[in-house]
Amino acid sequence: MHAIGHLTVGQAAVAVAALYILLVRYARFRRAKSIASPFADGGRALSSMTTQEASAIMNQLQSLEFPYAMNKARSVALLKAGGIPTMSKLFAVTGQNNVKNAGKRAVDTEILLRESQTQPPDSERYMYAVARMNYLHARYRQAGKILDTDLLHTLGDGAHEIIHIIDKEEWRKLSDVEKCAIGIFHYNLGQDLEIPFTPLQSSQIGWRDGLHFVNELVQWTQAYEKEVAKPTATGDQYVRVYVDSAGMKLGKCVTALLRQIVGSDLDATMRESLCIEAPGYILALVLLAVRATRKVLLQYLALPRPQAFAYESVDAAPNSAGLYNFSHSGFQPWYVLPTFRSLWHPTAVLLRFIGARKPGSRGDRYKPTGYDLKTIGPLPQEGRGLEEMIATVTDMEKRRLNNCPFTTIKA
Repeated sequence: MHAIGHLTVGQAAVAVAALYILLVRYARFRRAKSIASPFADGGRALSSMTTQEASAIMNQLQSLEFPYAMNKARSVALLKAGGIPTMSKLFAVTGQNNVKNAGKRAVDTEILLRESQTQPPDSERYMYAVARMNYLHARYRQAGKILDTDLLHTLGDGAHEIIHIIDKEEWRKLSDVEKCAIGIFHYNLGQDLEIPFTPLQSSQIGWRDGLHFVNELVQWTQAYEKEVAKPTATGDQYVRVYVDSAGMKLGKCVTALLRQIVGSDLDATMRESLCIEAPGYILALVLLAVRATRKVLLQYLALPRPQAFAYESVDAAPNSAGLYNFSHSGFQPWYVLPTFRSLWHPTAVLLRFIGARKPGSRGDRYKPTGYDLKTIGPLPQEGRGLEEMIATVTDMEKRRLNNCPFTTIKA
């Protein structure tokens, strides 16, 4: 065996590999330490974290640290909304829970969530995304078809799935500082969506900080699911529209497999409510092995994502028409501009293989020119609600920004 100095080639390779692993480990944890540093080792109290700091941390989690987990958390939380009987019944009676309308509804909801999660809380995009959600919910809330507790559950489930999926599937768990930021974000979003926090244990005396708030919100959310999530015909139909339709062109075996994969992300309560199957023993082992392998590869072999390759949840700027395109194509390419990337990215090709529509197909059917936050939503509501939305934005501007939402609250 050849020698390099006093080292053999094999020893040199081992030394280089060890140095690389040490470099990856140092680089991987550097961002986490940077996020936590202002509050570590007897530094600032978590209650002093500002809304702006929480927003910046959320942005790092989404664009640099855990984009896969953050996207998955949104998808799982949206699916679980159908496990709440009042919500699945509403989707059914409004005509949004069928193959014709469900695709657009899912994309519109995801866009509004992405806009609210990624944009600065004092930005026009954030405020109009929230105002649009408020307008679309308003008449159903007034009619008692959407309960305040249902909306609090939706808010809480968004926070719960972020924490749960990152801690379960990513290469590291969230720190208390990051959980505090998630809590502050959801506290502010809940206020902006006019969701009462009264069911939470400390609602009368307040919360120490964002970590205290998010822990209570998640605990309440899980208890609420156990109380109200029951199997219903509309919940079963919800899964058939959003899950079964994805694999229908590939046969019943693929559909059954997809259902079990989705079921692996749900607990027993929500699987029962959604009438979805748990994965079998072999599939559960395969999924566990895939997740474990991904964790190891990321933690020890993959350098962290640099800012230059930050994941973009939504387009940063409007197009020439003043609208925003959506670059994350699904089975129906709503708002996706047909470009070389959107047509021939491996994910896009795979989706078309299993039945997805091609971006730009059927002319303007999927609105490739883009979306407008002031009009996005179901067809009957397009172009409506601008006056109400402007009033909501004006109110939000008046109370922006509460720099430290928990500094004056002591539980």
